[in-house]
Amino acid sequence: MPKRKNKLAIAAFVGMGAVAAMAVATPAQTALAADKNLRIAVPFGPKSTVPDPRARQNGWLSNRAGVSETLIGLAHDMTMQPRLAESFENVSPTEWKLTLRTDVKFHDGTPMTASDVKASFEKMDVEGHPGHNPRLSKLLGLETITVENENTLVFKTKSPNSAFLWSLTEPSAAVMKEGTDELPLIGTGPFVFVSAETEKSYQTRKFTDYWGGEPKLDTIVMDALSDPSVAALALQAGDVDLVTNYPEPDFAKLKEKGEGQLFSNPTTRLFFFQVRTADGPLSNDALRKAISLGLDRETIVAASLSGVGGEVANSIFPASMASWANTNLSLPYAPEEAATLLDEAGIKDTNGDGNRELDGAEISLKIRSYEGRAALRPTLEIAQALLQQIGIKSEISMAEYDANNEALKAGEIQMHLQAWGTAPLGDPNYFPSTLVESGVGYNFSGYSNSELDELLKKGRESFDDEVRKGYYDRIQEIINEDLPLIPVFHKTQVSVGNGKVEGYKIHPAETYLVTPDLTLAD
Repeated sequence: MPKRKNKLAIAAFVGMGAVAAMAVATPAQTALAADKNLRIAVPFGPKSTVPDPRARQNGWLSNRAGVSETLIGLAHDMTMQPRLAESFENVSPTEWKLTLRTDVKFHDGTPMTASDVKASFEKMDVEGHPGHNPRLSKLLGLETITVENENTLVFKTKSPNSAFLWSLTEPSAAVMKEGTDELPLIGTGPFVFVSAETEKSYQTRKFTDYWGGEPKLDTIVMDALSDPSVAALALQAGDVDLVTNYPEPDFAKLKEKGEGQLFSNPTTRLFFFQVRTADGPLSNDALRKAISLGLDRETIVAASLSGVGGEVANSIFPASMASWANTNLSLPYAPEEAATLLDEAGIKDTNGDGNRELDGAEISLKIRSYEGRAALRPTLEIAQALLQQIGIKSEISMAEYDANNEALKAGEIQMHLQAWGTAPLGDPNYFPSTLVESGVGYNFSGYSNSELDELLKKGRESFDDEVRKGYYDRIQEIINEDLPLIPVFHKTQVSVGNGKVEGYKIHPAETYLVTPDLTLAD
């Protein structure tokens, strides 16, 4: 390999051949090649050219890219661990004292202090600031942040919040310094942000003064290839070194042949339908229940995941999430029961065309999903066929994720098939509080249940995990009864490398990827 001449230069971006819509490298980027440049195909790209990790979902990409870090992290066994904070203490029901590491530097070379952390978190509540994040602000519920000394600060919440420390592990809770023209994003991670092209690429270079040790790679390029089959072709062509979300059928073939550098690990990611319950046809309880009963989840898992990618869902949490999953629940496949339920509710096929009617009009559900995860499209197609077997007609299509959410919120579509990590923070509060609590930002169902809201409130206020377990068991029951979300399966992530990738490990929360030890063999 040629010796690198300039640490600030990033590698020439390798052409993707037949792969369209790739980022074009600038002359400054192509001038000098780095010693070790890892190219990773990921399903989603940055939302802007300077994606502040504190806003929207930018934090997930930035955290995985090793640019930004949180005060507290999650180990691979999903236990809480120190990260930028070396220790943390609950000093009262509403007060949390955190002591920071003393060896952390920002990417501009300045030391991280308690005042920097306070300033970073305060930007979440500043409308118009790139780091504005009302969703995370609501999860944290902060009243004040007090700096005690250079390395210690106290977070005070408006009310008791047992999930507070877990919420600090969310990638959006990144500690950032205000950017400059030279360094638009200033984090603390092992890699420095260099540039981004919206929905296409994210490029970084190593940070030699990283507190966790100098990274083994010089640069990383993350390419957004939403079609997993295209990503697989890019790997075969040598245009990328690692595909994080490989197509399950192709992975199964490689596994059967004993070929390829294969990585696999169960995750907390749930594939589910978010259902418009506030109005339209799916405000009908019997119709929602019939849809769930009509889904043959075993067949969906076998067909969509080729036997390598997951397990049937019986609630929002996988059984492997032993501390919080309600293992007494089930979501059976019972098409005869579904048909009886619909008949009793007066939802019948009166003209013999195979399609049932509701209130005198033929049902035709509009159901959407999005590209980026290989199993979404086949799951959508199989679900359509299964629903037709119980007389429920549907129109399916693929569109952009945010557009789907807006359409669901407006009642223009009735179901949105999506894939979320149900416990990216290691705590059970995040997923239901984000999607089904009354009035929250991602509750596009328009769903509201006062008992569930009260249980979520009690779950946040209780500091006894045994007591909390009872609350979240009941929350899972309510979701299975009301079905504002219809769980389908829990995902196992499969990745494939080019045979030279070292130090890569799939995290069950999928929020971590790049570490100082990630590298390519010579």
